[in-house]
Amino acid sequence: MTSLYQAVTEIFLFVSLYIQVFLLLTLWEHRQGKTAKRAQQTDASALAADSLPTVSVIVPCFNEEETVIGTIDSLKALNFPADKLSIIAVDDGSTDDTWSYLERYANDPQVKIFHKENGGKHTAVNLGISRSQSDIVGCLDADSFVHPEALNRMLPLFADPLVASVTPAIKVRTPRGWLEHIQYAEYNIGIFLRKMYSTFNAIHVTPGPLSLFRRSVFATVGPFKSAYNTEDLEMALRLHRHNLKIENAEHAYVYTTPPSTIRALVKQRVRWTTGFLLNVRDYRDLLFSRHHGQIGTFTIPAGIISLVTVIFFSSYSLVSAATSAADNWNRWRLVGWDWHWPAWHWFFVNTGPIHLLTIALIVSALLFVLFGKRIASGSWMISKDMVYYALFYGFLAPWWIIISWYRALTRNVGSWR
Repeated sequence: MTSLYQAVTEIFLFVSLYIQVFLLLTLWEHRQGKTAKRAQQTDASALAADSLPTVSVIVPCFNEEETVIGTIDSLKALNFPADKLSIIAVDDGSTDDTWSYLERYANDPQVKIFHKENGGKHTAVNLGISRSQSDIVGCLDADSFVHPEALNRMLPLFADPLVASVTPAIKVRTPRGWLEHIQYAEYNIGIFLRKMYSTFNAIHVTPGPLSLFRRSVFATVGPFKSAYNTEDLEMALRLHRHNLKIENAEHAYVYTTPPSTIRALVKQRVRWTTGFLLNVRDYRDLLFSRHHGQIGTFTIPAGIISLVTVIFFSSYSLVSAATSAADNWNRWRLVGWDWHWPAWHWFFVNTGPIHLLTIALIVSALLFVLFGKRIASGSWMISKDMVYYALFYGFLAPWWIIISWYRALTRNVGSWR
């Protein structure tokens, strides 16, 4: 049994390390072409106004009275011609004062407001799409806020006619408390991963905080669907099924408001992870399909492997902890308490494959954190969010992953909030 565990452990560690090293090598491979790519992507603010596309940004709202005003005002503050930008706010049957706040924009020529019965976020977005006439359509969650230059940094990527969607770089807005600092580091890693996935057209989600789409794309692929409360993930997979490209603008910053309690965080991540598993099942034809590119040969398999790996190591850790506790209890009953600090020998280094793979995996994970921090803020400095992430994330993530596997297997999607 021990040899079987060691073999399985080595396999999981090796595959996980392989994925991380592949992404780091991808970063190294593309670093020399970075300057040339930036030169081709002229900032839209440098273009003549008459050459700019028209843009509509849809803001779906459900009980967002605390943030919706800030969200819309951040859109109005974009460095983009007002006559080229329209904002469509859709109240999806809120039970708080969201609609009364939206009515403040009733006479604003740049903002259109709509109220409908609650039907889910996808129905609110689809209503907004049907009311738009712009070349480019975006969606911005009502708890997110855009950088003034975000739109200008995203639009040039549509110069490629195969690009159907462009995603931004999502950051946590003003983290407060250890839990939000953990998410701050996590979102920075997400910026790094999305940048890497975009290099080989393997982005698997068009996130709610300001993803942009060609409006004409919806005539080809259809409208948004419920998709287990993860419509942004399902849409990305659908675009890949149609062999369309999803790009990423790494310096187009959008700031999101993260969950501030463990309960809210776990619920959000259970929704995300369960939606990933169920949507992958629905789009299983993408798996290992070279016809659809790297989304099915790398991103989806890597995601599944990481979720299985967490289950394996979490389960073994719990069993090991229980076994160790039982052994210590029996030893105490027989000989009393006999505590010894772990011995450290300067001339002995454990060179077993499990130890070496674990060390290499930790080092590569730290590089992910550092590169994410560099892209997000331009700094290599270690900050407290990175420390919190290293100390506590490994204890939090297994809980929502285990719950997500259970819900996916039982098809218990759960509610949005």
